Parts: sequence; structure tokens; C-alpha cells
Amino acid sequence: MTLSSSRVFRQCGASFLIGIIFSHYFPFHISFSFLSTFIFLLICFWFCYKRRSAFLFFILLSFFIGQSHYIYSFDQLNKTAIKEEQKIEVEASIITEPILKDNYQRIIIPNTVIYTDRYPLYHYGDLIRIKGKVQPFENFRSYSSIIISGKISYPKIEFISSGRFSLKKIALSFKNKITGALQKIISEPQVSLLNSIIFGGKNNLSISLEKEIQKAGLSHIVVASGLHLSIITKMFSSLLALFCLGNLLNFVFLCLFLLGFAFMAGLTSSIIRAAIMSFLLVLAHFSYRLYNPLNALLLACLIMVWFNPFLLFWDLGFQLSFLSTAGILFFYSRWEQSSFWQHSFFNLKGMIIIKQTVLACFSALVLVVPWLIFKTQNFSLVAPFTNILIIPLVPLIIGGGALTAIVSFLFYPFGLFCSIFLDFILSYALKVISFFSSLSWAEIYIPDIFRWVIIPYYIFIFIYLRKNKI
Repeated sequence: MTLSSSRVFRQCGASFLIGIIFSHYFPFHISFSFLSTFIFLLICFWFCYKRRSAFLFFILLSFFIGQSHYIYSFDQLNKTAIKEEQKIEVEASIITEPILKDNYQRIIIPNTVIYTDRYPLYHYGDLIRIKGKVQPFENFRSYSSIIISGKISYPKIEFISSGRFSLKKIALSFKNKITGALQKIISEPQVSLLNSIIFGGKNNLSISLEKEIQKAGLSHIVVASGLHLSIITKMFSSLLALFCLGNLLNFVFLCLFLLGFAFMAGLTSSIIRAAIMSFLLVLAHFSYRLYNPLNALLLACLIMVWFNPFLLFWDLGFQLSFLSTAGILFFYSRWEQSSFWQHSFFNLKGMIIIKQTVLACFSALVLVVPWLIFKTQNFSLVAPFTNILIIPLVPLIIGGGALTAIVSFLFYPFGLFCSIFLDFILSYALKVISFFSSLSWAEIYIPDIFRWVIIPYYIFIFIYLRKNKI
């Protein structure tokens, strides 16, 4: 993109998102009729006057499209929403990988979340018959980036069939083989933490360990994101380089890998965002084009919001994923160039990783922390320490886990040997999590009145970015 076209894309994309937000918070009929009239008059103005007004026209047109798209999407969602408590008996397919906890299993079918006994186990794509009482939520909720309006607790479930063949089922089956292989050679709770770090999600974690990770400010390490995908993609790219394939074949295999890993990671908001940006990076590399990460982030956001505009309001994972990535893009390089980080001490071999970890964590936290406080009213005071102590080890954990799984398939004793080092690192991570989460001051509660400080805070950040032309 040229500078001018890049600017148009960013402002039109932002206008589209603002249109969706506007329609969410304001009455549809008033905003829609007002904007329709305004757009019509603007079109007449554009055709009759200077060409320079075309820029303003496209911005307002994007706003109108965003508003119209939200109105239509909400109308379709509202038609199928569960609005009252009732007894039902339906056949439906499981539309995402079930989540297993200590004493229950969470299943998602269209528009409904089901809590049932841990056994028998169900799988993605299974066709089941459910008989029970469905209860509506007060508002829509997001589970694994799927918008839900009701729940059923411990209904009668009858298995009908295993469902249709799909690429996602193949990917999840391969994931289950990897996790199964790791469970044979690594003990609990280390292997649960390992599987959660590699593939994201809290499926394998006990409720107590999940709470400890949250209190320690490390929830993001068990959410598959750009960090996880970039590490695994680099490993896969290095493997492909050994076979000396052509550019086209490398591109195809990398794209298939990105798609497969996104399926294995559960197609959460953060992994979809990371997969889209990774695909754009791979595409730019193989087409010899420049890669603009900010434009890639905006494009990923627009694609996801087009297919599901409600992510903007009801999916915290989506919100935090984009805020953290934006924070890194806006602040990382600027802070890295400051005189403090240019000191020779931070350029030593051992300190470079710590330097990168600190910069990445704090640049992400600039935009994430206020929003996290606003949504949860909790904040982890120990997060800076735990992130510095554990994040540099995440590449070793992911790489070591992948290597150990592959080796155990080929030669089991060697897999056991590799698991010794991996088990040591995971044990260290668990001890760090356990120690910091046990501190009485590890997490604090933020009173409701202070949540609204985020408004002047984000205004200040916006002014800062505009002033420094970031």
C-alpha cells in the first residue's frame, strides 16, 4: 500500500468499526434513518463538487456500512436467541471442542452452552440429542468466540453419531494424539500446563491451577496467540527449509499449517487474529511485498468483525488480543530506541531476551491493563515479576513440547530422555506460579468508581500517539 492508500484504509476501517459501535449503543431506527439521509446528501455533494471530498465520502460510507451490517446481524441473532426458560428436546451438533474440568464437561451447540458430567466424553462434530430445561442469559455471552444466549445444566444427552468428516476434526484428532503422547511421558500437573501453553485454552487445567495462573497475571500464556503461533511457525518454516521445496510449495504448506494449528487451538479470537496476521506476513514474504503490521492488525479485526460484529462487545479475549498487539506495535519500537535500553548492559547475550520480554510485556500492558480492570475490576500486582520469570521460557516450552511429542512417536525411550529437561522447566514455572499467587497482595480489587478513569486514560494515550505520530 502507498502512504495515501494506507491512510484511507486505516480511516475507513476505523469508521466501519465506529459505525458498528454506534449502532450497538444508539437506537437503530433513529441512527439508521439519519445516516441514510446524510449519506444520500453527501453522495450528491460528492458528484457535484470537488474530487477531494471523495475521501470524506468513503469514510462516511464505511460508517454507514458498519452500521447497516450490525443492524442486520443483530436482527438475525435476535431471531434465534433464547428469551425464556423452557423445556426442550433437540438434535444438534457440537460446534467446538468440549472443555473438560475436574467434575464437569462444557459442550457448545448452536446458541446454547451445556454443562454435563465429565463422562462419557463427547467430541467436536458429534451429533447428540438433548432433553432438558434451557435458561436464557440476561445478555449474550461469548464462549470460544461463539455468541450464546442460553444454557442447559446436566440435561439428558443421547449420542447419535460422530458427525461429518472435516479438516477441523482431523486437526483435533492430531492434537489429541500429541497430548496423549505427552501424557504418557510427563506427569501431572506439568503436562496439563504444557498442553495448555502449546495449544492454548484451559481445557486441561484443574480449577485450582487455573485460578493460580490468573492470580499470577499469566492467563495469556495459556491462550494461543501471536507469540505461540510465531514460535511454532518459525519451527515449521525451519523444518520445511530442510527439504528445499519451492516457494509455492512452502507457501501452501505454511498456509495449511496455520489453518490446522488454528483448528487445534480451538479457533479462539486471539488465535484467529494471529493466524490472519501470520498469513498476511507469509503472503508478503512470498510475494516480495512489504508487510505493514498495523494494517495487518486492522485487516484481521475487520475480517473477524465482519463475520461476527458482536466480538467487539461480548468477547473479552478478542478485545484483549487486539489491545495487546496494538500496544506492542505502538510502543515497543519507540521504547526500545530510548537511551535507557541502548545501554551496553542490555545488549549482552543473556540480557537481550530479558530486554525483549520486558519491553513486549509492558508495551502490551499499556493498553490491556485499563481495559482488564474495567471489565473484571481485578489487577495482578505480581504480573510484571511472573512475566519476566516465565515468558522467556515459553519458546523453550513450546519447542521442547513439540520435539518431545515427535520424538516419542519415533523412538519412545528418546522421548523420555527429552521429557526430563522439559519437566524441569515446567516444574520451575509451576513453582513461580504457586509462590506469587499465594502472596496476599498478589491481586487487588479495583472499586467500581475507579473503572471509569479509563476514559481520560485512553484519551491521553490517543493524544500521545497523535502528537508523537506513532
